[in-house]
Amino acid sequence: MLELNDFKTVSPDDLTAALGFQIYKDLRNEEQNGDFQVNYDQHLKVFYLTKEDKAYVPVLHTKEIDLKILQALQEKLENINIYLAIVDNTANILYYQISQGLCEKPVNKNSV
Repeated sequence: MLELNDFKTVSPDDLTAALGFQIYKDLRNEEQNGDFQVNYDQHLKVFYLTKEDKAYVPVLHTKEIDLKILQALQEKLENINIYLAIVDNTANILYYQISQGLCEKPVNKNSV
């Protein structure tokens, strides 16, 4: 079983470590087999949890989501389903599966 210190040693900061640990505890309640790994990609500067064929990227609800980083992570973790785990100020966690080919929609100034 992982502890908060396991997240602090891998995470770039304490807030990300706390978010990751909160997500881990939530997922652990769902799945009794808690064989999770804590990861930080130095190149992409992204923190995530993995378990089998799933990766969970913790995000605070007030932070902007960089879709380019998620797309790069998809390319790196080819056969793994990526879930954005958004934590709000009431400690609720929303999980969104990220689809292949995720990209930002270009702004069309002529559209209504």
